[in-house]
Amino acid sequence: MNEAPANSVIDVDPEGVMRTISALISELGAFSAALILHDTVYGLTRREGAVRLAETLGGYFPLYGEIIENDLSPAETERIINENTDRLSETLRTFSSIVVVGIESVILDILTRKLPESRFYFIPHSEALESERVLANFPPNVHLIDVREIMELGGTHSVLLSYAFCQVQEDSFIYPITFRAVGPDVRSSYNRIIGLNMLSGYNRYLDDMAPLYSTRQFFTHQFEII
Repeated sequence: MNEAPANSVIDVDPEGVMRTISALISELGAFSAALILHDTVYGLTRREGAVRLAETLGGYFPLYGEIIENDLSPAETERIINENTDRLSETLRTFSSIVVVGIESVILDILTRKLPESRFYFIPHSEALESERVLANFPPNVHLIDVREIMELGGTHSVLLSYAFCQVQEDSFIYPITFRAVGPDVRSSYNRIIGLNMLSGYNRYLDDMAPLYSTRQFFTHQFEII
């Protein structure tokens, strides 16, 4: 593949880029969409172009900027995610039902195939998705549910997962739907509520996410992805 000039990314229309990847964010997740964008740009322009695009998109897609600042190539990032998600699958192996608030395909692709005997229930983080297309990307042990169904799936054999982005000490950002899903009644119904720390140690303000000021009180367990 021929590399494109790094300065070519300066001329992109950030609003046009966001329109292009908005469907990815809705159906694959913001973190996963940022990784896809990073992989695409890095393949064309290497790190210099990825950094320049992050500067251009800073106010539109801050999570992409955070991923660039971790200074890992897409291959290195993929290796770390795969290793940590493999370890996570061992933690989840004893649960027959795994409820996930928000869809991050880079994590769930691995988990659903590593745990074929478990039933997965995804609560989408966005209403702008095509259910059939989303389910077509996963094995048959995956179901999409409404947030109102979360209580009936609780119990000793169930675990609840959601995501925390850019965690620094106790502060982080979460998908807004997580506040609707994980109330006091839900916390009493699930033995484990695991927060997947997607980018620990970063502190960019994610204005398209909801701030969470006490992850320790919100999640019973935490698992670091990057």
